[in-house]
Amino acid sequence: MSSAARHARAHDLGRVLRVYRMARPLPSFVLELGIAAAIGLGIHLLSGLLLPAVGAGLLVLLLVEVLGDVRLVVCERGLLIGRLLPGCSPYRLRYSEIDPRGVACVRDVGRCARATGRSYGSTLFSPRGSRRGVLLDGPVAAAARTRSFSVASLFDTPPDTGRGGKIWAFAYAGRPEALIDLLGEAMLAAGRADAAALRESALPERSVDELVGLGGRSLPHARGPVRA
Repeated sequence: MSSAARHARAHDLGRVLRVYRMARPLPSFVLELGIAAAIGLGIHLLSGLLLPAVGAGLLVLLLVEVLGDVRLVVCERGLLIGRLLPGCSPYRLRYSEIDPRGVACVRDVGRCARATGRSYGSTLFSPRGSRRGVLLDGPVAAAARTRSFSVASLFDTPPDTGRGGKIWAFAYAGRPEALIDLLGEAMLAAGRADAAALRESALPERSVDELVGLGGRSLPHARGPVRA
């Protein structure tokens, strides 16, 4: 059984339909290589030993890659967002907690933090510079967290949608039509009749600035603006 299937089963989300890996822009990867190289060079200059320096650089790069391996798992009864490694607890978003009117595909999801006026957030899985992504009007982070971590809660931010939820942002690679069709079918099968118009409201791709007011003032939906 895959790690995604294990988490889906543990959190009663049914069968896994598809797994998306968080897309990371090239500048982010180049920066990671630079950090690993700088650490390796520093160790080499201090110790004069090449192999430990190379090993330390590779270890740092591996650690960064592991921490950056975030997935969006589309299941029969909800979504999982986060790391699926042993000991990690991804966020769980049941379809009953997601407003279909607040689902939107965007072409510049890396701007989400800036557009909301926040430089961080537990619900933002969209590295700066990311392009294609999806925004979701879902529950607040504390309600979606499957395990209580006092450190993780330090990155929680206040609700920013009209119904008291949070904007969730995820950068992914692939066709937005495929993601929205899959999500719409899953939500309909789970009893969300209002997901019938999901494709109409979520597509075509737009800019984050068209959807999220600066400072998190609004999150316009297909059926009218929802004010924070």
